[in-house]
Amino acid sequence: MAVITVSRQLGSIGDLVAHRASEVLSYDFVDKNIITEVAREANVPESEVEKFDEQTQSAVKRFIHSLIVPSRSVPTPPAMLWGLEFPYEVSAALLAGEATVNEEKHLLDQRDYLRFLQATVQRLRKRDRVIIVGRGGQAILRDDPNTLHVRTVAPMESRIHVVMERQKLSTRKEAGDLIQKSDRRRAAYLKENYHFDWDDPALYHVVVNTGRTCLESAARIIQHSVDALNRA
Repeated sequence: MAVITVSRQLGSIGDLVAHRASEVLSYDFVDKNIITEVAREANVPESEVEKFDEQTQSAVKRFIHSLIVPSRSVPTPPAMLWGLEFPYEVSAALLAGEATVNEEKHLLDQRDYLRFLQATVQRLRKRDRVIIVGRGGQAILRDDPNTLHVRTVAPMESRIHVVMERQKLSTRKEAGDLIQKSDRRRAAYLKENYHFDWDDPALYHVVVNTGRTCLESAARIIQHSVDALNRA
């Protein structure tokens, strides 16, 4: 089995399950550090790539747009009002929504980010024996016969408890709001970029309910699934 992708609901401890499975299987574990891989692929600063990570719309594009385009109440661009210099090189193509990379200024557009991310995931697939958490891996590698797609889910009550504990939140409402925001963002990311339903169980070989399964058992389920597919 070349690769395992893990899609996780916030609060379903999918990252912990994936990490434990990587230990059991002796696989490489790729989570947030894929940002560094993408930055290296794109030859741009890591901080630039982080702005686009799992966002449905380019944050830097919105920011630049607010600096350049006058609003109805403020006819002069805000940056000029305050005497600020533009933090990025701006091109007409960027504001028009066209993908562009300015090599001198290292400006990375959303579609370029996706292209580099997809290339990075494909490169990781060729490394063999790797677990990729998030980043739309189940969509990027959907047609690869040597990839196992896993999803972790949990009941809302369990997710709230986990999020409160891990995020150091004081109220259930804060945790619930954070979970709902995360679900909407992740679903929109997959829908907008790959036209897939994030919640569709048909995207995955295995769906693990961590509300009913302990961390070790969840990791072993992934291990057994890999063994079963290898024997098939």
